[in-house]
Amino acid sequence: MTKSLIVTLILWAAEVFLIAVLVSDQWLTNMQDAEDRMIIEYLGADNDRRIRDEANAVFNALLVETGIQRNVYHFFIPTVAEREKSVGFEHFGQTDYFPLVQSKLDVLFGTFYQSLRRFFLLLSWWPFLIAVAIPSAVDGLVQRKIKQSNFDYSSPLAHRYSFYTVIGIIYLLLLGLTFPFPIPPQAMPMACVGIAFAMNVYFAHTQKRV
Repeated sequence: MTKSLIVTLILWAAEVFLIAVLVSDQWLTNMQDAEDRMIIEYLGADNDRRIRDEANAVFNALLVETGIQRNVYHFFIPTVAEREKSVGFEHFGQTDYFPLVQSKLDVLFGTFYQSLRRFFLLLSWWPFLIAVAIPSAVDGLVQRKIKQSNFDYSSPLAHRYSFYTVIGIIYLLLLGLTFPFPIPPQAMPMACVGIAFAMNVYFAHTQKRV
């Protein structure tokens, strides 16, 4: 479990690094606009506004009000006064280095903000997940009881891979929080249905016990 968590964190860090290196701030803005339009078309403007407000509140509480965002920018990009005090380096990087650094920092913070929006979009589907997962799990348990009564076969392979399917879907949803391309909001209910189906198979093929 610990090894899997470490591998996941490494993959996530590599993904964020590649996004910062390869993605431009304009690309990120266009991606956010495209995702906004899809959310409005699928869920409506009110839900999009609610998700945006929740993401803004958390982003401001974590990075703006604490001064983290300001300090990070200041650490990599000196102020005009600081440049003027650096004799011989007053004009260093003004047209190339510092704009590039600011663009990459914009991408990093923009990616974090977009991840928050996707996270709250994901949370908004929890009632639907419960509505489809509980009946599927109950149905799987009923099927298991039937198998116990008539000595029907329970597949260890189906049991194992249905569990892996649930973990894989959750893993992709969490890793997808930082994907550098628009994610259709329809992916969330499809993932919920996938989890519910896998749970049904998991409980239905749980090994019989005497």
